[in-house]
Amino acid sequence: MSSASLEPISLPQKRPLGRPESTKPPKKIKRKYNKKKNVDPTSPGGVLGFEIEHLCKEHGLSLADISNPMDVILNDSSIQQKYHRIVDEVNVLSLTSNGDGIALIDGPAETNTKKQVAIVPFGLPGDVVSIKVFKSHPLHVECDLLKILSPSSMRNDSLVDCKYFGVCSGCQYQPIEYAQQLLLKRDTIVNAYKFFAPILTASGKLPDMGSTVPSPLQYSYRTKLTPHFEIPRRKTQDFQKPSFGFGSKGRPKFRPEIVDVNSSIVDIEECLIGTSIINTGLSNERKKFESTYNNYKRGATILLRENTTPVADPPVETGEGSRDGTGEISKAEVELPDGSKQLKTCVTEPRQIVTEIINGNKFQFSAGEFFQNNNSILPDIIKYVQDNLKLDPNGENYLVDAYCGSGLFSISCASSVKKVIGVEISADSVKFATHNAELNNIENCEFITGKAEKIFADIQLPRDQTSIILDPPRKGCDDVFLTQLSEFKPKKIIYISCNVHSQARDLEYFINNTSNGFQYRIDSIRGFDFFPQTHHVEGVAVLSLI
Repeated sequence: MSSASLEPISLPQKRPLGRPESTKPPKKIKRKYNKKKNVDPTSPGGVLGFEIEHLCKEHGLSLADISNPMDVILNDSSIQQKYHRIVDEVNVLSLTSNGDGIALIDGPAETNTKKQVAIVPFGLPGDVVSIKVFKSHPLHVECDLLKILSPSSMRNDSLVDCKYFGVCSGCQYQPIEYAQQLLLKRDTIVNAYKFFAPILTASGKLPDMGSTVPSPLQYSYRTKLTPHFEIPRRKTQDFQKPSFGFGSKGRPKFRPEIVDVNSSIVDIEECLIGTSIINTGLSNERKKFESTYNNYKRGATILLRENTTPVADPPVETGEGSRDGTGEISKAEVELPDGSKQLKTCVTEPRQIVTEIINGNKFQFSAGEFFQNNNSILPDIIKYVQDNLKLDPNGENYLVDAYCGSGLFSISCASSVKKVIGVEISADSVKFATHNAELNNIENCEFITGKAEKIFADIQLPRDQTSIILDPPRKGCDDVFLTQLSEFKPKKIIYISCNVHSQARDLEYFINNTSNGFQYRIDSIRGFDFFPQTHHVEGVAVLSLI
């Protein structure tokens, strides 16, 4: 599939030797470390390449001006010390789509490097900071934020309630007013189309980018967390207990409250974006971990997934769940705006079936399988999809839900159409979707297992009356699927994406490189904030057959 005209940057990566300075000539690095890594252009690392190139163009620099001599840095400790240094009075220029600050700094003295692109986690545009460069890459350096010398007007540290902010790799946007977070996420979508849909951008075929739809909850919204821990292969004498929590973001020092982290994992006792029952489960599993971690050779990832059942009389069986110190399953009762009540438990077994209730519909699926993690915003995106289908109330309407999963959009939209066909490559997902339709007494939904190379082959619907919903994984759609979609020629396409970069790439290909793509108009593109306090944004694009 062709994508943006800018090519992703992929230069050789080599492993540092990691030994003290020696009078002996350094050993040659084995050839296997010289191999180029195949980086997905729409992955965070791939997108960073586009962002670096864009930054260079804005400041009149070429990639040669900011390239780091990796062979020398990795094999000469005296040179490495010049590159890995403390730099003061650094102006943070903008944010990457991954939520990190990005800056230009002068190259080290007595080297041929003119400028360097510095990635500054927790830095905000307008901050003037002191940083420590600790790792070099071909076109950028990684840094720790040591001190904020002059804060950005965007920064409001009084908004930060999390004691782990500044070292935990999540929730980078906590010091930013929520309205500003939504604007930043809109910018992420604008840049995604600039990088990955340059033809659509230049031709004026893109609509004005809509404002980002806010999440009703900005904290306590996340219904799934996966804390983890690692056991070193060789335990040192001072090894006591591994950290249990989430990934760290370097060794920043800019907040006095930050506890020094000596591993890649931050020890977490609570997570403010997790729901109440998820945090109860986190507490339970921490206590269990403290007495069982020695049973693991390499560590483990622990699943925490919210499970919902209606509060009924007599009470319903809640199944298994995270247990407290007495051995009882932890439960939380939640009262809804309509006065009804729900019972929440926290499931830790990936194969256990869990239930979520969205707009009165029940959805069951395996706890370890994908389901959206912010229930508070799901009614909003479902309504947006329903409104933009613009179904003819006097005609027959049909819907195909590709990548249907356990049937969230199929079942939610079923009452508006004569028939829904949900398509999935996963047979297990098809079984759950079929079960969920029966569970909600939906009789006009059919779910089928489709092969990727002929996913629409078994769909016999009038195409001029059929709309299609796409909700693919982060990697997006491949050209085989998009070609089939174009040949099917539905009257409306709604593309929901958790990766706006792959979405932009796919629409660029679909409209410009498939047989019927030119007959479609992009009506709207809008972000939905499923993960407040973080850099993540979901994108919804609506296309109509002209």
